[in-house]
Amino acid sequence: MTCGLPTFATAYGGPAEIIVHGVSGYHIDPYQGDKASALLVDFFDKCQADPSHWSKISQGGLQRIEEKYTWKLYSERLMTLTGVYGFWKYVSNLERRETRRYLEMLYALKYRTMASTVPLAVEGEPSSK
Repeated sequence: MTCGLPTFATAYGGPAEIIVHGVSGYHIDPYQGDKASALLVDFFDKCQADPSHWSKISQGGLQRIEEKYTWKLYSERLMTLTGVYGFWKYVSNLERRETRRYLEMLYALKYRTMASTVPLAVEGEPSSK
């Protein structure tokens, strides 16, 4: 992807987050060879019909790398995590009651709405409480 080649990668693990299917590359299911080969054939057919299709996917991959995965962005995230770790190290030295209050406040302000958007493991079934 960084070299500007259209990328086909597994739909599982890291590539599932990195690649936007059909924009910056393609997800393939390694357990479904027929679908994977059909996807490849379809891609090359589109490239033959429209030579700019290859460039479009290549540019989408390069743009995705530039937006999300540069060393500058990585180092900024790492520094943020370092700061969070330092803070948690400080918080862990607080009394248990203070730590619990902090965690409850953090959950209520930051993570409650995020947690409510997480889909259930099996659609249509209520979560077990």
